[in-house]
Amino acid sequence: MTTRRLGKQPPRYKFFLNPYVDARFTRCPACEAKTRQKKLPLVIHIDDWGMVVLNKTCRFCPGCELLIAHQDQLEANLATFFDTHKPDVVGSDYLVVGTVDRPDWKRGMETPGTALDMIEHLHDFKEVLHFEMTGGWMPPE
Repeated sequence: MTTRRLGKQPPRYKFFLNPYVDARFTRCPACEAKTRQKKLPLVIHIDDWGMVVLNKTCRFCPGCELLIAHQDQLEANLATFFDTHKPDVVGSDYLVVGTVDRPDWKRGMETPGTALDMIEHLHDFKEVLHFEMTGGWMPPE
């Protein structure tokens, strides 16, 4: 079975959107190693609007290649951005679809491109994971 990809660049990172406000994941939920911080441009698709790229600090486990974005922080950043640019979009459903390289993000900040340009530079996630608390952090079965 072939996995369909949106981005034209090689997939990068496993991804977890952390819905838990009381868990900051200073340790990896998969291997329990200490996580680091990594700031990178996240590509987010907003329903009924399009794509936006936010330069966001996430938790990162280099051993697992697991990138963890905190949902509450991400939604606060989106609300702040759209509150001034397009208030009717605030609260819309969204999907974090991948990352772009920093030089591509900077170029897009100077000269905004189209969604097709974004897809040319997009790195999809290798895998999107979900973790639940069941006596310890574990992927749901």
